[in-house]
Amino acid sequence: MNYQMAWPYFPEHEIDWLLKEFKNILQGNAPLSMGPRVKEFEDIFANYVGAEYAVGTNSCTAALEIALRSIGVQDGDEVIIPVETFIATGSAVVSEGATPVFCDIDPKTFCISLKELKKQVTKKTKAVIIVHMAGMISPDALKIKAFCQQENIILIEDAAHAIGASIQGIRAGNIGDISCFSFYPTKILTTAEGGMLLCSDKELYEKANSLRNRGRDMSTQGEVYSRLGTNNRMTEFAALLGISQLKCLNDFLRTRRTIASIYNEKIQASNISHLAQPIIVPEEINHAYWRYLITLDPSIDRELIKEELDKDNIASDWAYYPALHLQPYFIQQYKTYKGLCPAAEDSLDRNFCLPINPTMQQNDAVFVVERFIKAIQKQQLTTLCVK
Repeated sequence: MNYQMAWPYFPEHEIDWLLKEFKNILQGNAPLSMGPRVKEFEDIFANYVGAEYAVGTNSCTAALEIALRSIGVQDGDEVIIPVETFIATGSAVVSEGATPVFCDIDPKTFCISLKELKKQVTKKTKAVIIVHMAGMISPDALKIKAFCQQENIILIEDAAHAIGASIQGIRAGNIGDISCFSFYPTKILTTAEGGMLLCSDKELYEKANSLRNRGRDMSTQGEVYSRLGTNNRMTEFAALLGISQLKCLNDFLRTRRTIASIYNEKIQASNISHLAQPIIVPEEINHAYWRYLITLDPSIDRELIKEELDKDNIASDWAYYPALHLQPYFIQQYKTYKGLCPAAEDSLDRNFCLPINPTMQQNDAVFVVERFIKAIQKQQLTTLCVK
């Protein structure tokens, strides 16, 4: 058996429903694009998260770019971003003409550090983007929200990993002024390619809706364009996939959390718990577990652990290495350097991810984590023998 990091899953009954809906479109009975299914998916998704408005896009990257454009980001503005994130979080800021300000993280959560964030704020700070890393909402998320409100700074959630996560009952995507989700095949919910922008401000929504439609004035029937936008629309096929996946989302999340609890229990009860530390999730936070993150002791070589797991067809990886500010583009353009964000650099050097996906069974999780523990023990023993 192959134990994959990600595995897009559609139950058989949902496949049957999707094929019927696709056939209806392909027979010419419903539109391929700009039809009712995107709006249906937007409404269901917004209702699930608790936001007023949703704008379906063709990617999370597009959603981030539209979010920044909607709040009027321009040349001279600064946007603070954490460095434990995908390239799109940073590239969206640059593509909209603003300057990215790279912020360190809290190594206990892999999320942006509130303490470091406060140090980065200047008169030029237009927005802060927080990333719910691996599906974990920072315990400081609501404090960050309050701080941004106090400083009149727009808060954007990059919630690409965090569909279904929550803090104090508030779901990811309903914390900031705007939030952006990803539906790429590796994510918790997939539409193949796709993304979503959420907000509860009508003016922001109208701007975002217009911008994803080439700047068209969506309040009129004619081809009237009041803004400069691009085509970032979602297709009807993608929306149907999203509607189907939303029906299964609670089951997906339940499976992920069950797998994570098995991993936690086994690792913490083993004799390698001091060498491999899972993220400790506070009671008020519900983790979505897009990834199961472990921080390894500096004495552990994660490449060797990966090689051991590969022998049993167990996939493993590590998130966002190098850190965002150490990607060649940002080094060249912004003169960033190693040591700028030491906590993130250290954490991303030592993080390790075990597979977690909706097709895994409890016995699969036991097998995977026992092999992981064995791999750590083997490496530790080899190290001791060499000494």
